[in-house]
Amino acid sequence: MKSNFFHLCLGYALLAVSIDAMAQQPSAEQKQAALERLQAADANKDGFIDKAEADAKLPRIAKNFDKVDIDNDGRLSPDEFKAVAAKFAGRNR
Repeated sequence: MKSNFFHLCLGYALLAVSIDAMAQQPSAEQKQAALERLQAADANKDGFIDKAEADAKLPRIAKNFDKVDIDNDGRLSPDEFKAVAAKFAGRNR
């Protein structure tokens, strides 16, 4: 259950970060594609994205890794992705 929640949060955050100029809600296909990218990026399947995983698979996230890593622990948690998604969702309204 935690893994599904994590991937859902990551999906929304990735969409917000990578499509931050888009004013409409992402389509189901876009959400699915983002979820698949995030699942592939979490190479060790620990429920977090670390800097190396972001560098390898998520260049836009990697570019802003230090901004997204709110607690500076070197990995991105579901809560950090939710915070980023909320920030970008507000920007697109």
